[in-house]
Amino acid sequence: MVLDSVLQQVPSPDLAVHVVWTPVLPSDSYEEARRAHILLPDPRARFYWDADQDLGLVYGRTVDLPRGRDLAWDIYFVFGPEAVWEETVPVPDAWSHQLGQDARHLGDGTDLRNAIQKHLPEPEPRSEARPAGEEATVTLQVGGMQKSRGGAT
Repeated sequence: MVLDSVLQQVPSPDLAVHVVWTPVLPSDSYEEARRAHILLPDPRARFYWDADQDLGLVYGRTVDLPRGRDLAWDIYFVFGPEAVWEETVPVPDAWSHQLGQDARHLGDGTDLRNAIQKHLPEPEPRSEARPAGEEATVTLQVGGMQKSRGGAT
Protein backbone atom coordinates (compact mmCIF):
# COMPACT_ATOMS: atom_id res chain seq x y z
CA MET A 1 0.00 0.00 0.00
CA VAL A 2 1.18 3.53 -0.76
CA LEU A 3 1.11 4.64 2.87
CA ASP A 4 3.32 1.76 3.92
CA SER A 5 5.84 2.35 1.15
CA VAL A 6 6.07 6.03 2.01
CA LEU A 7 5.61 6.55 5.74
CA GLN A 8 7.45 3.47 6.94
CA GLN A 9 10.39 4.19 4.65
CA VAL A 10 10.61 7.91 5.48
CA PRO A 11 11.02 7.94 9.27
CA SER A 12 12.09 11.60 9.43
CA PRO A 13 10.48 13.70 12.17
CA ASP A 14 10.63 16.56 9.65
CA LEU A 15 7.71 15.03 7.73
CA ALA A 16 4.26 16.35 8.61
CA VAL A 17 1.35 14.14 7.55
CA HIS A 18 -2.18 15.55 7.18
CA VAL A 19 -4.97 13.04 6.56
CA VAL A 20 -8.23 14.53 5.31
CA TRP A 21 -11.35 12.35 5.30
CA THR A 22 -14.24 13.34 3.08
CA PRO A 23 -17.56 11.52 2.67
CA VAL A 24 -17.72 9.56 -0.59
CA LEU A 25 -19.49 6.30 0.20
CA PRO A 26 -22.92 6.16 1.88
CA SER A 27 -21.32 4.72 5.03
CA ASP A 28 -18.76 7.55 5.35
CA SER A 29 -19.34 9.67 8.43
CA TYR A 30 -17.43 11.68 10.99
CA GLU A 31 -17.89 8.86 13.51
CA GLU A 32 -16.50 6.25 11.08
CA ALA A 33 -13.56 8.51 10.26
CA ARG A 34 -12.76 8.91 13.96
CA ARG A 35 -12.73 5.14 14.40
CA ALA A 36 -10.61 4.62 11.27
CA HIS A 37 -7.71 6.79 12.42
CA ILE A 38 -6.23 3.77 14.20
CA LEU A 39 -5.35 2.39 10.75
CA LEU A 40 -2.60 5.01 10.50
CA PRO A 41 -0.80 4.94 13.86
CA ASP A 42 1.95 7.33 12.79
CA PRO A 43 2.73 10.04 15.39
CA ARG A 44 3.41 12.54 12.57
CA ALA A 45 -0.17 12.24 11.31
CA ARG A 46 -2.89 14.80 11.99
CA PHE A 47 -6.47 14.00 11.00
CA TYR A 48 -9.23 16.21 9.59
CA TRP A 49 -12.86 15.78 8.50
CA ASP A 50 -13.99 17.59 5.31
CA ALA A 51 -17.75 17.13 5.73
CA ASP A 52 -18.72 19.30 2.75
CA GLN A 53 -15.95 17.98 0.47
CA ASP A 54 -14.58 21.54 0.18
CA LEU A 55 -10.90 20.57 0.04
CA GLY A 56 -11.59 17.57 -2.17
CA LEU A 57 -13.48 19.71 -4.69
CA VAL A 58 -10.83 22.44 -4.72
CA TYR A 59 -8.11 19.89 -5.42
CA GLY A 60 -10.34 18.23 -7.98
CA ARG A 61 -10.00 21.48 -9.94
CA THR A 62 -6.31 21.94 -9.11
CA VAL A 63 -4.97 18.65 -10.47
CA ASP A 64 -6.03 16.66 -13.54
CA LEU A 65 -7.82 13.73 -11.92
CA PRO A 66 -8.41 10.40 -13.65
CA ARG A 67 -11.57 9.92 -15.71
CA GLY A 68 -12.53 13.60 -15.41
CA ARG A 69 -13.41 13.28 -11.73
CA ASP A 70 -14.10 16.51 -9.87
CA LEU A 71 -13.56 15.24 -6.31
CA ALA A 72 -10.07 14.42 -5.05
CA TRP A 73 -10.23 11.37 -2.78
CA ASP A 74 -8.04 8.29 -2.35
CA ILE A 75 -5.24 10.62 -3.39
CA TYR A 76 -1.88 11.67 -1.96
CA PHE A 77 -0.24 15.10 -2.29
CA VAL A 78 3.30 16.19 -1.42
CA PHE A 79 4.06 19.83 -0.58
CA GLY A 80 7.41 21.34 0.28
CA PRO A 81 8.02 23.66 3.23
CA GLU A 82 7.50 26.68 0.94
CA ALA A 83 3.82 25.79 0.30
CA VAL A 84 1.51 28.54 1.51
CA TRP A 85 -2.15 27.85 2.26
CA GLU A 86 -4.08 31.01 1.53
CA GLU A 87 -7.17 31.92 -0.50
CA THR A 88 -5.95 29.64 -3.28
CA VAL A 89 -4.46 26.27 -2.42
CA PRO A 90 -0.89 25.43 -3.41
CA VAL A 91 -0.30 23.05 -6.29
CA PRO A 92 1.33 19.86 -4.97
CA ASP A 93 4.95 19.12 -5.90
CA ALA A 94 3.90 15.53 -6.54
CA TRP A 95 0.74 13.49 -6.24
CA SER A 96 -0.53 9.97 -6.63
CA HIS A 97 -3.89 8.24 -6.58
CA GLN A 98 -5.45 4.82 -6.13
CA LEU A 99 -8.44 5.46 -8.39
CA GLY A 100 -7.45 2.89 -11.02
CA GLN A 101 -8.25 2.88 -14.74
CA ASP A 102 -5.83 5.74 -15.37
CA ALA A 103 -2.09 5.17 -15.11
CA ARG A 104 -1.26 8.85 -14.80
CA HIS A 105 -0.04 9.39 -11.23
CA LEU A 106 -1.02 5.83 -10.31
CA GLY A 107 1.81 4.37 -8.33
CA ASP A 108 3.20 2.34 -5.51
CA GLY A 109 4.51 5.34 -3.57
CA THR A 110 8.02 5.45 -5.03
CA ASP A 111 7.46 8.83 -6.74
CA LEU A 112 5.88 10.27 -3.59
CA ARG A 113 8.71 9.01 -1.40
CA ASN A 114 11.29 10.52 -3.76
CA ALA A 115 9.42 13.86 -3.80
CA ILE A 116 9.26 13.92 0.00
CA GLN A 117 12.93 13.06 0.40
CA LYS A 118 13.93 15.98 -1.85
CA HIS A 119 12.46 18.32 0.80
CA LEU A 120 14.01 16.67 3.81
CA PRO A 121 17.51 17.29 5.17
CA GLU A 122 20.11 14.58 4.66
CA PRO A 123 20.12 12.31 7.71
CA GLU A 124 22.92 13.16 10.10
CA PRO A 125 23.85 11.53 13.37
CA ARG A 126 21.93 13.25 16.16
CA SER A 127 20.56 15.90 13.80
CA GLU A 128 17.85 18.16 15.12
CA ALA A 129 14.45 18.50 13.50
CA ARG A 130 13.72 21.56 11.39
CA PRO A 131 12.09 24.51 13.12
CA ALA A 132 8.29 24.48 13.12
CA GLY A 133 6.85 25.37 9.75
CA GLU A 134 9.79 24.00 7.75
CA GLU A 135 8.57 20.42 7.42
CA ALA A 136 7.92 18.68 4.16
CA THR A 137 4.23 17.84 4.07
CA VAL A 138 2.24 15.00 2.64
CA THR A 139 -1.52 15.48 2.53
CA LEU A 140 -3.72 12.45 2.05
CA GLN A 141 -7.21 13.25 0.74
CA VAL A 142 -9.19 10.11 1.37
CA GLY A 143 -12.76 8.90 1.49
CA GLY A 144 -14.46 5.56 1.19
CA MET A 145 -13.39 4.22 4.55
CA GLN A 146 -13.83 0.58 3.63
CA LYS A 147 -10.84 0.73 1.31
CA SER A 148 -8.71 3.63 2.55
CA ARG A 149 -6.37 4.10 5.47
CA GLY A 150 -6.59 7.19 7.66
CA GLY A 151 -9.10 8.84 9.97
CA ALA A 152 -10.25 11.99 11.67
CA THR A 153 -10.30 13.54 15.10
